[in-house]
Amino acid sequence: MIDARDISLTFDRRGIAGLHGVSLQLSVGEVVTVLGPNGSGKTTFLKVLAGTLSPDSGRTQVRGRCAFFPTLNPPPETKNVQAFLIDAAATDLELEKRIQLARDLADTFEFTFQLRQPLGELSAGQRQKVLLAAVLITRPQILLMDEPFAHLDPFTRTEILANLFTYLRQQEVSVVWVTHDLAEAFRYSDRIALLNFGRFEAFTDPLTLVTQPKNLFVAQFVGYRNFFPVKFAAGAWNSPWGPLPYPETGKEDALLVVPDQAWVETEHGLPMRVLRLEAGPQTLRYELDFGQQRVQHQRSTRDLLWPVGKLVHLVPKTNESFLIPL
Repeated sequence: MIDARDISLTFDRRGIAGLHGVSLQLSVGEVVTVLGPNGSGKTTFLKVLAGTLSPDSGRTQVRGRCAFFPTLNPPPETKNVQAFLIDAAATDLELEKRIQLARDLADTFEFTFQLRQPLGELSAGQRQKVLLAAVLITRPQILLMDEPFAHLDPFTRTEILANLFTYLRQQEVSVVWVTHDLAEAFRYSDRIALLNFGRFEAFTDPLTLVTQPKNLFVAQFVGYRNFFPVKFAAGAWNSPWGPLPYPETGKEDALLVVPDQAWVETEHGLPMRVLRLEAGPQTLRYELDFGQQRVQHQRSTRDLLWPVGKLVHLVPKTNESFLIPL
């Protein structure tokens, strides 16, 4: 559906802002999510795929009808929803077919009762559903989305996304979309492309991304927070907790990554003092002082409470922790 190879586009003399040799091959019905910090090139990449920006080098081939959402053209406030959708549908379809498509989409996105309302009377969530339906009624084979629901409340956004991706999977629409929400990306993506300074730091499936981050940037981006330098010598990885049973990586230095929940309290552990306690959904979240380093830990709300100031002794669970070679 999309074959983009070695796309480069720079915006400044230093050659930092923009894209630097990124590639993407999108299959039929596949969902690719583009993640990255602000200014990493996400929207620029989407615009190159849409054909609204021309790269300095590289090539892009798009096979199939492509739509971009959200569109920039504001709809007429006085037109009612059904008339707006009928006008957005392909003109080569008979009127009855366009009316049926409008009603089907209204049913899918749950705004049937608003079909006779003027667009100007809709809430923000209802309006976004209608604008999305106006794109989908054109029956695109490829949908490009640039943070289309960022301004909506979490409940409305969750509802729209669930209905949208069910519809897209049924219709085998290929998708490239930009979001800042990791949970949404992990839930709906077949693959995730992680951009940083115009380059893909990772481009893989969600499970691999979170279980095998290839470098420190990727690990931090997907939420890991506890990193400890370790060194390979005499056939073992030496750490603050002694030798660790991880295989050789071909590098002398690495970072031990300890997930927040991967700690065990034991008298043989290293001393850490509780600095902060915060309640979360089904968890207790702790920040602990470990010398010059802050350590993050999550425990079940059913576990014994650690008060602020308590000295605890912790060791990492080696089967849940992992190394990132440096």
